[in-house]
Amino acid sequence: MKSISSISILVSCCIFSMVACNANNTADSGAKKNEPAVEEPTPVTLQVNDFLKEGNKGVGGITSFEHKPFDQKLADEGNKLFIVKCTMCHEIKEDKIGPALYGVTKKRTPEWMMNMILTPDKMLAEDADAIALSKTYDGAMAALGLNPQEAIAILEYLRQEDSK
Repeated sequence: MKSISSISILVSCCIFSMVACNANNTADSGAKKNEPAVEEPTPVTLQVNDFLKEGNKGVGGITSFEHKPFDQKLADEGNKLFIVKCTMCHEIKEDKIGPALYGVTKKRTPEWMMNMILTPDKMLAEDADAIALSKTYDGAMAALGLNPQEAIAILEYLRQEDSK
């Protein structure tokens, strides 16, 4: 009789424990529903400033420029072109044969920059700002044989650099 009563007590304890655990789980899940949701961190994106809109447009075939939202893929392409075509004379933050280009998108219009990239001979002959700038540095801007889309890619890269 003693063993039956011990087994009954043991079974009762197990059942009580299961009921108590289930009640705690239900209470916990209810508490979780009332807790504020933890927000996932927002990915950090580069705040890229727009190009200078007013000012000297330069001399050459580029008379207007469509201001589009920043395009990372285009900036990456521009970075590659900058390395291959521009770094022999320019750096971003250091003067070289030509001026450092950090901040150029805040000082010059995109039309001026594109005319300087695409037709430097015309700019150096007729644009007062380009002529004054060339007197400050040892060399004159050379024609690089770029097309307008490549020049836009370089501008997008410079735009990104100016936002850092």
